[in-house]
Amino acid sequence: MTRKPPNPPADAGDQPPAAPAGEPVAEGAAASPLDEKFAIPVGAVASPVPSTRPPVKQIVQDKTPDPKAKAKAADDDEDDEDDDDDDDEELVVFTAREAAGALATIARHVRPILPNYRKMVAIVVFGVVVETLFNVIMPLSLKFLIDDALGEEDFQELYKILSILAVAGVITSIVAVWYERWDARLAASVITDVRTRLFDHVQKLPAGYFARTKRGETLSRFSIDMAAFENVVEIFANTAMLPLLELIAGIILMLFLNWQLAVVALLIFPITLIGPRILTPKAVQANYEQKVQEAGLLGMVQENVAAQAVVKAFSLQRKMFGFFTLRNNTTRNKIAEAVFLRSMVERSVTVAVLLLHLVVLAIGAYLATKGQITVGTFVTFESAFWEVSYNIAHLMQFIPVAIQAAAAVRHMEELLDEPTPIADRPGAAELPRITDNIAFERVTFGYEGAERPVLDNLSLKLKAGRTIAIVGPSGSGKSTLLNMILRLYQPDEGRVSVDGVDIRKVTLESLRQSMAVVFQENMLFNMSIRENIRLGKEGATDEEVVEAAKKAEIHRYIMSLPDKYDTQVGERGDTLSGGQRQRLAIARAIVRDPSVLLLDEATSALDQTTEAAINKTLLKLARGRTMIFSTHRLTSVVEMDEIIVISGGQAIERGSHKELLAKNGVYRKLWDDQSNHGRVADDDDDDDDDEDEDDE
Repeated sequence: MTRKPPNPPADAGDQPPAAPAGEPVAEGAAASPLDEKFAIPVGAVASPVPSTRPPVKQIVQDKTPDPKAKAKAADDDEDDEDDDDDDDEELVVFTAREAAGALATIARHVRPILPNYRKMVAIVVFGVVVETLFNVIMPLSLKFLIDDALGEEDFQELYKILSILAVAGVITSIVAVWYERWDARLAASVITDVRTRLFDHVQKLPAGYFARTKRGETLSRFSIDMAAFENVVEIFANTAMLPLLELIAGIILMLFLNWQLAVVALLIFPITLIGPRILTPKAVQANYEQKVQEAGLLGMVQENVAAQAVVKAFSLQRKMFGFFTLRNNTTRNKIAEAVFLRSMVERSVTVAVLLLHLVVLAIGAYLATKGQITVGTFVTFESAFWEVSYNIAHLMQFIPVAIQAAAAVRHMEELLDEPTPIADRPGAAELPRITDNIAFERVTFGYEGAERPVLDNLSLKLKAGRTIAIVGPSGSGKSTLLNMILRLYQPDEGRVSVDGVDIRKVTLESLRQSMAVVFQENMLFNMSIRENIRLGKEGATDEEVVEAAKKAEIHRYIMSLPDKYDTQVGERGDTLSGGQRQRLAIARAIVRDPSVLLLDEATSALDQTTEAAINKTLLKLARGRTMIFSTHRLTSVVEMDEIIVISGGQAIERGSHKELLAKNGVYRKLWDDQSNHGRVADDDDDDDDDEDEDDE
């Protein structure tokens, strides 16, 4: 029976694209020292057996590897060739036992899932066993064909054997098609479950993880790593399980035919394992480092794409291309090394198997000429031995695929091992609608790796039903206060309470359902305006959506669009102006009718006219609810009921705008500084001015 081959290899070692005409090539883009060392074109390693390497993507890592990576990636193309020896020494990190442990991580991921699909697993195992039996019967039939049918010229026996083989072949083919259909479903189910587990874990990660981790690094788990994992799961039955069973059955058949010759073959067979034993640990390490590099480049490319306006405005194309070329060439060494080592794992086995065959063939032929075994036995034994060798080679082809998958699973495990400290406690209560004060009680909090806390023994009460502004110098902790109310972060010491209840004692969902937030840069999803607003309240009616848009003073603009509320906003809402995006974000917040409205620099990125209009809207919406507004632009807070100045981790001043000016303290200094620099007047000449007139 034929088997599904693994995905063919991509040209992993293709050279990076040449710089555009007239543009300089970044230093470090010269030929890699490893190219000279191995003296082979990357991606062109020949093999006597079909290659089963999954695609090796041309991806690189940032020059500074992720500190959480367990293996340090080679990161300096600018190093002299003298440093090659150091690079070689870094490869020998894993022992053979550790490499086997890395491969076992695949099983750890899959084993808990399989009980959910017992029927599928049973069908696949049954099909593989049937196919194995047929593939053993085929060489065994040669003995009876040669010795009994052809040797005795018994044509009736010949027809009988051929008829049995024909019927068995048809049945096996039907079973193979049947079980492969279920195998495809099983693989798809396992892949879906693992992807779901990853996504579910990402939803539970704290805000601190996303603050310190590049988005590309997280995304690589869903793209690069999942692709490697998918590959090994999809081909496992035909490329690992079936060859393994056939290998065992073939050895039993060899022992049955001539145990002496079988023992000789099996005693010298371990020679074929010497190469993989030496090379597999290095291949595991090289592939893991390649995975780390792939994640780094995703982050670099994503950052470049997101910053295209800046790149073009400052004519940074050449500089960016130089950075990319340098990083691309830095990765070339690791790709060459990984591809070479995977190829050598395969080649070491196939070369050893060919030499072993010559020995067995010579001994078998000698025994047949001496009459110690029949010709049929000799031919059958040789056929079985070839089958055993073929299955070993097939398993060795699977090893590079499994190595890549093991490295990918280790990479995914790093994400799954990320702690989720912000979660509902056992017995957490539901928080009713917030009607009382929000209080910070001796709260101390510092970000991971920071030298000093952002909030230092802060005690502060925010009165319900008032509009409250949080202002202060840059880095004083304004946004941190809002994030702690939402419980995106938790205090290192002290507590935050709502209505006198520690927010850690209530469910996250009930806490956040009572609040709504508008950020400085609000994420709009690539869906319709109606759907974006409705995200604020699950199951919101069309009437509620329209009412929220009217309160946010964006309804008239929406109705002027050809598709009105069904208009697609594009990726991140890029089809809208800054003011329009903010008003949609406000509508999304208002549709849930929150008792607490949090605004984190919600107007800081807007021009003066749009800012004034949106502030007017916000003050209207604040009636009957608590509104807490964090900002560094003091023109936005003049009309607030109360202004709190945060500095040095403490609330050092509070009062109305006039009261704080009269104190001649920090607030007065901030006001004067912004006035002197023209920031109170804030004469931003944004391109959004004309567009936002429609919002009026």
